[in-house]
Amino acid sequence: MAGYEFYMEMVWNVFVLTGIELMYLLGVVIAAGFLLGIVESFSNQWAYKAWGRSGILVTSFIGTPIHEAGHALLCILFHHKITAIKFLDLNPQAETLGYVQHSFDKQSLYQRMGTFFISMGPIFSGTASILFFLYFLEPDVFQVLQKLAANAPLDASGMQLIQWFEYSIKVFYGEIVNFTKLGSWQYGLFLFLAISVSSHIALSTTDLKNMMSGLGVIFCVAVLGNAVAALIEVDTLHYVLLLAPYNIYLLSVLSVSILFSLFTACLMGGICFIKRIFFY
Repeated sequence: MAGYEFYMEMVWNVFVLTGIELMYLLGVVIAAGFLLGIVESFSNQWAYKAWGRSGILVTSFIGTPIHEAGHALLCILFHHKITAIKFLDLNPQAETLGYVQHSFDKQSLYQRMGTFFISMGPIFSGTASILFFLYFLEPDVFQVLQKLAANAPLDASGMQLIQWFEYSIKVFYGEIVNFTKLGSWQYGLFLFLAISVSSHIALSTTDLKNMMSGLGVIFCVAVLGNAVAALIEVDTLHYVLLLAPYNIYLLSVLSVSILFSLFTACLMGGICFIKRIFFY
């Protein structure tokens, strides 16, 4: 009986350890995905109320192709076969503005784990696009973001990280929301492009379903790996913690998408409120 309890405790410890490790490695991206989805849901509702379908279509010409490109590129990386792709569908009868349909070998663990990253593709492509636009159109602001990421406290506690994140938001937002730049075409173009991308960066219901399916496979593979590591007495958490500081840099970059999604939601909500007050 004592042996049974020992093995059950070891199994439980492996499961808990796997959960902690995946939280360290993937928690930031998953949290960003859900947060962007919530923000975009409100943003699109307000945009539709303010402008109708055209309010969403204006930004879709830029945002939707970048969203779908994120899925497509990750499909290629994880060897999924793209069976159909539409970067932008303006058909009013269409259920979505774009799509990437793909198939994969269900016997391949690599491809099955890839469903998680393919689902998260728009977050990567959207964030990369905003940084690209920022680099070329507002290089001074891009340098500010670089310095914030470089000075991130890698060994900070949870509260210190929250304080650093709050400080970064104030500094970065202070640079972005700069009314002295309103006469600059580069600034105006950047805002339009960033708003277009952030308006379509969130994951669809299908994306979230596939993400959780892929995450389940990743979890199972990680459990098996940790079980083997426990038997040969290898501390996998130690190595994961060595990689965990990348979350600081990832958070710095993803904060750009989150901030612009919030900015877009506030802008659409404000326009919707003004129209309700003065035109109804």
